[in-house]
Amino acid sequence: MEFAELVIVFAVTITLSNIASRILPMIPAPLIQIFLGVVLGLTEWGQSIDFEPELFLVMIIAPLLFREGEKADISSILKNFGTILFLAFGGVILTLVGVGATLSFLLPSVPLAACFAFGAALGPTDAVAVSSLSGRVNIPKKAMHILEGEGLLNDASGVTAFQFALGALITGSFSAVNAGMSLVVSSIGGALIGFLLVWFKQKIIHLIEKASAQDVTGYLLIELLLPFLAYVLAEAFDVSGIIAAVAAGILQASGFRKISVFDAELSSLSHSTWTTIAFTLNALVFIFLGIELTQVFSPVWGDGLYPNGLLLAIIVLISVMLFVIRFISISLFYVFKDGSKKFKKQLNEILILTFGGVKGTVSLATIFILPFSINNMMFYQRSLLLFLTAGVILVTLVIGIIVLPMLTETEEAKSTDLNALMILEEVVEVLRKEIKEIDRNTKEFLATEAVIENYQERIRDLYLEDLTDDEKQEVQEIQALILSIERDGLDESYRSGKLSSNGYRFYSRFLSRFEHSITSQILSFIGFWFIVVRRLMRIVLHPKMFWQRRYADRQTFISDEDIQEIRETYQKNTQLIIESLDNLTDIYDETMVQFFIQQRKLEGIKMNSGNLISSWMIQQDSLFTKKMLRGYYLERKIIDEYEVAEKITTFSANSYRRNINLLESYTMNKPSDNFSFRFAFRAKSKKNESNKIKR
Repeated sequence: MEFAELVIVFAVTITLSNIASRILPMIPAPLIQIFLGVVLGLTEWGQSIDFEPELFLVMIIAPLLFREGEKADISSILKNFGTILFLAFGGVILTLVGVGATLSFLLPSVPLAACFAFGAALGPTDAVAVSSLSGRVNIPKKAMHILEGEGLLNDASGVTAFQFALGALITGSFSAVNAGMSLVVSSIGGALIGFLLVWFKQKIIHLIEKASAQDVTGYLLIELLLPFLAYVLAEAFDVSGIIAAVAAGILQASGFRKISVFDAELSSLSHSTWTTIAFTLNALVFIFLGIELTQVFSPVWGDGLYPNGLLLAIIVLISVMLFVIRFISISLFYVFKDGSKKFKKQLNEILILTFGGVKGTVSLATIFILPFSINNMMFYQRSLLLFLTAGVILVTLVIGIIVLPMLTETEEAKSTDLNALMILEEVVEVLRKEIKEIDRNTKEFLATEAVIENYQERIRDLYLEDLTDDEKQEVQEIQALILSIERDGLDESYRSGKLSSNGYRFYSRFLSRFEHSITSQILSFIGFWFIVVRRLMRIVLHPKMFWQRRYADRQTFISDEDIQEIRETYQKNTQLIIESLDNLTDIYDETMVQFFIQQRKLEGIKMNSGNLISSWMIQQDSLFTKKMLRGYYLERKIIDEYEVAEKITTFSANSYRRNINLLESYTMNKPSDNFSFRFAFRAKSKKNESNKIKR
């Protein structure tokens, strides 16, 4: 497949997985991505993809583990370092022996060394898979830190153990002493290369700063290169590339950082860039797993050599064996470490660590290293081992997804942040005092009023966070229904000539803001239908109108005639919306439906008085931005007062300040609109002046 086609196919698949996970939040994203990978693997595109284990490790796993190392809570990992070391090294060895012996017993025709290689490949807990599970399950912090630390270290032990098992398979000889020494050298050497690389990078940056050649983009590119360079250099010196990438990530995060505008900009850009990269690579990991499932499935399934029922039974037995070995080994370690008296109290944590030991694509990439031939003879069991590995990975992942929520406490519904509410209400109170001193016939009054409305919306959003997930879904579905009726009514008014292109575009942009606030949440299937599917249907069914309304009769301001047409369309839509909501009291909570009805009636009154349109229009003016910045200043001031008075903790205060920084950045960077309130205001002023002259 051409590289460009491959990039497009993966980009579309990742996008579809993201949309599907938002529509079906009850299904974990990894399972959706595996399913899409299977679908892609069955196509001509998927069948043409050649899986290169080494390329997969360096291009996908290395940067992901670098980022995990960068984000890791090192102090917490060090507190549990003994447990992590046991799982990362002792756990891998026990898995190698236990799983290898089990497979050898079940399938005597497979060489013992190959069985041990199979066990070594399934030894490491996949850090990427654990990270994906932690986003859905409320895993206790201690257990999560142990799993993260294990995932960062055990890839090296698993790959090293696999290489020695592979060497025994090829040469027929094995030395436990050499294997142990090699593991230690590989791990220490990889860590050393990772540390040296980051040290060298710091020296380069120091030279660049001396030459006054700082550049945010250049610095970011250097950081993005680190995991790839660390892995490649480590492998060139025959030590662990995975450990090198992790060590580089840890040291990268622990360096001293100056407080300057340049460093702040670099940190912000680095965070957003890595977030996007990590999401994309995480999705690729599971999509690749789905593709590989199809590729390893066909050579084994139904070939007649092994009954299909036997293969499935072996996959289930090996998966169970993995968890049994893990449970026994962790239990014995805890008893040895803390004594048997604490065992009952620690049982839940032990079970979480047991079922948190899911396997992932690193295991599959490792088993793919198996050669096609040994000593010039075809290694026929290679396809079988690939198939079994893929099956076990899938089963352990599914078991982890099912069992872990049963072992962890369900997250309680978030209670309303009363301190945040009080801060926002105090800002509104100050702004209301200020607006009393402003002439009602000025733009400043309208801008201040719009800022107050913005803060009131934020207060309402805080109250919405207190709702249960089911209540939030109901709110979203009602909002999506209102938006759908509004869009249909708007299109009908435009088609029938009751609304100009200029008025249509203005109204559409108001609806787009409303739509964005809904789609930024997790969409239910009904919400997705009302918003996304119906929008696509409108474009397909009315393409001519879709283009005409965007490019015809563009103006720089809204005329009085446009305003009257918008008002009439809005009132007509209001009537339809209220009638539709009245019919929903048997489906949704009646109090919630009545809230939306009353809210719409109040907005209808504001529309008749002209205040609603003025509020829309002023938000396109620079004065609104200025007043919003005034609001953020007041908010910061009140947060400082609360912190000094010890009404809130420093941690909470900093969290509130970060939110303000995001809002402030968004407000200042918001693109200007074609419908400039300034032009409209000037046009009305000129009209009033001409009327005065005529009089």
